[in-house]
Amino acid sequence: MICISKKWLRIILLVFIALICTTIYSYSVKEKSIVANAPKKAYIALVIDDAGSHGDGVDELLKLNIPITAAVMPFLEYSQKDAQDCFDAGIEVILHLPMESETGLASWLGPKPIKCSMSDEEIRATVLEGLEEVKWAKGMNNHMGSKAIKDKRVMQQILEIAKENGLFFLDSKTISSDIAKEVSSEMNVAYLSRDVFLDNSKKEKEIEDAMIKLEKIALQKGYAIGIGHVGGQGGKVTINTINKMAEELKKNGIEFIYLSELDSILNGYERARE
Repeated sequence: MICISKKWLRIILLVFIALICTTIYSYSVKEKSIVANAPKKAYIALVIDDAGSHGDGVDELLKLNIPITAAVMPFLEYSQKDAQDCFDAGIEVILHLPMESETGLASWLGPKPIKCSMSDEEIRATVLEGLEEVKWAKGMNNHMGSKAIKDKRVMQQILEIAKENGLFFLDSKTISSDIAKEVSSEMNVAYLSRDVFLDNSKKEKEIEDAMIKLEKIALQKGYAIGIGHVGGQGGKVTINTINKMAEELKKNGIEFIYLSELDSILNGYERARE
């Protein structure tokens, strides 16, 4: 029989305790390191403008496998079809409302733009007609509109309809103005604003750079909104670049969401149309 003195028992016990403490500490440090090195989670909402003409890139848009929001222009040949196709493909739909601009061709606005010279009744009738064409719209944003979006009276009429129908308003930020934001706040209408235009150029590398910029903004402030286009301004190159980069951004901590989900996240409640 082996006899161990009390002294050695104490030494063995101390060594055992030290081993346990070392193991616990190492595990704790490892866990903290894993957490520290994990990608920071942030949200990106992508909006694709100018649907309604079934232009270049619409077919590719319908096949994207990430949450995305399509802004459909009313009063065009394919407005109702593009809205229907997007809805059927699981794409969120908003009304891309043509509004009077200080620059650009009048033809870019389509047949029924919102003009500052219109009466309150004419503005309301036009917006409501647009919503009838672009069914399932959960919100609206401005197409062009650098003049109309600075007109408080015009924005009051548009946002009154948004409030009545439970819609949010996305400011495309075609001009630096806070009128839409101020009126939205006064009327208690959910307001969002664009962070990055993705396709000021049709060069793939520049669209990639815009996506990276959008990712950086999202990781800095927790979310970001990017606007791209189908048709002449962006089209297939924009949609294909988004598709190519989406998985990499997800690995970096980005979660793609619908625009209405971002409204809910920021405001702490669900906003849905009946």
